[in-house]
Amino acid sequence: MSSPALTFDPITAIGYIGQTVFVELRWEGDDEMLRRTYHLVGVALPVPGLLEHGYFLAMPLDGSEDLPIEIYFDYINTIRITRDRDAGAKTLDRLLLQQQLQGLTRATEGARRHA
Repeated sequence: MSSPALTFDPITAIGYIGQTVFVELRWEGDDEMLRRTYHLVGVALPVPGLLEHGYFLAMPLDGSEDLPIEIYFDYINTIRITRDRDAGAKTLDRLLLQQQLQGLTRATEGARRHA
């Protein structure tokens, strides 16, 4: 079950401009979550009859893009402002370690231990 998309009012969305953020993106029908760190450089707010869905204009911190990309509000599962440009990678490392530990725990749950 997927969580509902975040909604951004104009004041909140504009407040993210100029911030470095860690986001978790999820597309409908896709179970995988994409985790990335971006610097937000702009926002396009929804306008009834003109622009149905709002989005952020973002620059990836890895330098993989020359121009800003669009991150639609509908795809954002989680967004956090970060002061540390490496925070996204650190968080991702912790998540991967946690998943590895959970996998190890599951693998040994049925194992018998003898003294």
